[in-house]
Amino acid sequence: MKRQHIVMAVLFLSCALVLAFMSQSQDDAIVEAAPHAPAAHSTSASTTARATRATTGVVAIASVRVREGRSGSGAHPLFNTLLLAPPLPSAAPAQADVPPLPSTPPMPFTYIGKQQSAGHWEVYLARGDDTLIVHDQMVVDGDYRVDSIAPPNMTLVYLPLKLVQTLDIGNAD
Repeated sequence: MKRQHIVMAVLFLSCALVLAFMSQSQDDAIVEAAPHAPAAHSTSASTTARATRATTGVVAIASVRVREGRSGSGAHPLFNTLLLAPPLPSAAPAQADVPPLPSTPPMPFTYIGKQQSAGHWEVYLARGDDTLIVHDQMVVDGDYRVDSIAPPNMTLVYLPLKLVQTLDIGNAD
């Protein structure tokens, strides 16, 4: 036998003897978790567990303590690891001074009716006490132009802002 084999055999026997003659204590036994009220503080939970073990002989598992103040800047909340990469810039840029989009004023006209004559539509509109009869490409009071009349919609363009508005005029019936 080689010297290396002898050393390994001696080590194996010494480990076997330590395991065989080592006494098992009561703390090594498998225990089930004992139900208890959650403690307000971790030191009181461990004290309660020791008191329960001392009086009844049953081992209780103390509640897990929450580490406070450990999730400071630079620490990732999962596994409490330190992030070495710089934080990504936000996708939205800082609030720039963007002028608001122009808004179209509310439609001043109310639809009254329509009529088709000679293949063209006439639409009757009311604005306040006035009644207007409009046709395609007609400018009304310099503010609105009738862009198209195609039932069920009539398209108007608000000329100062060049914004398109539609007015429901019903089906072609």
